[in-house]
Amino acid sequence: MTRETRIRLIQGLLFVATFITTTIAGAEWTFGKSVYGEFTWKDFLCGMHFSIPFILILTVHEFGHYITARLNNIDSSLPYYIPIPPFPLSIGTMGAIIRLRSKVPSMRINFDIGIAGPLAGFVMALVVLFYGFINLPPAEYIFQVHPEYEQYGLNYAEHVYQPNEQILDVVIGKNLLFLFFEKFVADPQRMPNPHEIMHYPYLFAGFLALIFTSLNLLPIGQLDGGHVVYGLVGYRWHRLVASVFFYGVYVLCRAGYCLRRSAHE
Repeated sequence: MTRETRIRLIQGLLFVATFITTTIAGAEWTFGKSVYGEFTWKDFLCGMHFSIPFILILTVHEFGHYITARLNNIDSSLPYYIPIPPFPLSIGTMGAIIRLRSKVPSMRINFDIGIAGPLAGFVMALVVLFYGFINLPPAEYIFQVHPEYEQYGLNYAEHVYQPNEQILDVVIGKNLLFLFFEKFVADPQRMPNPHEIMHYPYLFAGFLALIFTSLNLLPIGQLDGGHVVYGLVGYRWHRLVASVFFYGVYVLCRAGYCLRRSAHE
């Protein structure tokens, strides 16, 4: 077996493992079906409604880098997907990476490769969100996930969200894209409550993709944002911007943690 064949085999196995772990994660987020409990083949199939669009966005992102590199005659590997084992609050993957196996000859090409992935992934995320919003299930769908809500009818939000209850409550707030889709694309009668969007796999996959794309554009180190800044201003300014931004984020996180801790005390 040649070295190239071994690499392709590893990449294929990583992809399959990532597909399995994200599908399991999708089943848990959507219907609360843990693989450590009563997990069935039907639950796995339901989890694909999350894993397929999420991995599709991730793949388009990485191939944005890959194709741009190859168009500029730069040797690049295919994506290495990174699975993570199923555990509570896991999404099944830490993303994917490609490896540039030859030197990038110019800052402009470095910029092009760095920005191509986020742009491609963002467009694919918009497609997934558009599909999710035009295919929203009836409002009563939430009773399949939370049968205990049915006693309150569609006014369940007035009764079930108690801030003092010790339960997992992931709230996805309003953002400009969701407001646009809600106003111009979706059926208002079928719009999910912000507390329940994790149970709508296409919306949740698109939302997570946008979050990770935003984080990936931070101008730090080997993140795509770091490559973009390097392509714009060169090594010395990239190092300064990355350092200032990194320590700024650290200070903000510490300040937020202290504020939350003092509020609870």
